[in-house]
Amino acid sequence: MNAAHSSPQVPVPNVGNGGGSNSGGSGGHNGDDGGKKLRKYEIVIILLTGGFVGFIAGTLKRMMDHSSYFEAIATGVVVGFALPGFIIMIIKFIRNQS
Repeated sequence: MNAAHSSPQVPVPNVGNGGGSNSGGSGGHNGDDGGKKLRKYEIVIILLTGGFVGFIAGTLKRMMDHSSYFEAIATGVVVGFALPGFIIMIIKFIRNQS
């Protein structure tokens, strides 16, 4: 009775959990966390891009519209904060789809 009782229990967890779930689960779990998170260098690049584009937007606002310095700086700050947020939102959305 002991041999019959332990025989079905040993192969079922080893095949079900050990064969496919553990190796696939741990590999998929590490891949999903690493793949869906934003890396530090990606965030730095996005923030630098936002700052550069904000500076360009403020400069163009001042030159093209002949607006005051306050309006140009305000435009640059808004673009500098909104663009990286928008880019990060798009990247997170795309990575969550897969």
